[in-house]
Amino acid sequence: MRSRGSTSAKPEILVDTTFLLPALGLDVEEEAMNVIPLFRRVKVYYLEVGILEAMWKILKLIPPHKFSRVKLGIDAVRNTYHSLEPRAEAYVYAATIYHEGHRDYIDALHYASAKTEEIPFLTIDYEFRDFLKEHEHKVEGIVITPKELRNLINSGSRERA
Repeated sequence: MRSRGSTSAKPEILVDTTFLLPALGLDVEEEAMNVIPLFRRVKVYYLEVGILEAMWKILKLIPPHKFSRVKLGIDAVRNTYHSLEPRAEAYVYAATIYHEGHRDYIDALHYASAKTEEIPFLTIDYEFRDFLKEHEHKVEGIVITPKELRNLINSGSRERA
């Protein structure tokens, strides 16, 4: 769990699994790839279940003889980003979202964790964002896109200037 009252000069974000995949050797959408270089300007959090979710994809797409690359990627994620441990209330809130009809519990847990920790959740899953809006979950300031991340970074730079 991240420390409360953090005085980090950098904006904080929680990243969706999509943003972990390139480090593990998997290609992702260009929109995601283009924003990853900006991560040096923010404090990036990830969930361990994001690595598990990535492994499900890796098991289907990467042959075992390339698993050494995967290990390097997992080590890189853990050494570069910050692990966020979801609170109990995030697990329960994610279950509520699941029962409302969004059948990807990992997505729901990312969102619920970001909401309970009050940090933005970076995703390119626009369908999930729309689902949350339709079910009257707060999205503004919690679920952000790469474009909104750029705006967040740029506004933070202006505030410190």
